[in-house]
Amino acid sequence: MKEILTNNRDETQKFAVRVANFAKPGLVITLNGDLGAGKTTFTQGFARALGVTSRVKSPTFNIMNMYTARCFPIYHFDAYRLEESGAQDQGFEDYVGTDGVTLIEWPQYMKDLLPNNRLDITFIRGEEDNNRKIKIKGIGDLKDLEAQI
Repeated sequence: MKEILTNNRDETQKFAVRVANFAKPGLVITLNGDLGAGKTTFTQGFARALGVTSRVKSPTFNIMNMYTARCFPIYHFDAYRLEESGAQDQGFEDYVGTDGVTLIEWPQYMKDLLPNNRLDITFIRGEEDNNRKIKIKGIGDLKDLEAQI
């Protein structure tokens, strides 16, 4: 597992740009961390790096937002509201790991849909308000990716 530290929102988004350089259709990235830990901030930087010009926000009430990147769609899930019901029989399997890149906030509520090959990113707030420790772990075939980021 690789760890990096960021000191502000801009550094978190620059890290997202580094990850976006490895994006290709089928990639699934789980975004773990408490409320306000930096998951949506990361997604904003990631999407911008891939050419998304529309406003990127957390899909808390929609569960999923889709953005059009230069070469493929980005499916951004916020599974927080699925805590009680789960993700089964919702049709989300039509998006996860398919023709676009999938980013999932609160992935523990979609665990039945998570592929064996994915990138897990965990955001931990530091002692200072904007500091973040970010842990990157490649799962399955993406194990080597964590070292490249």
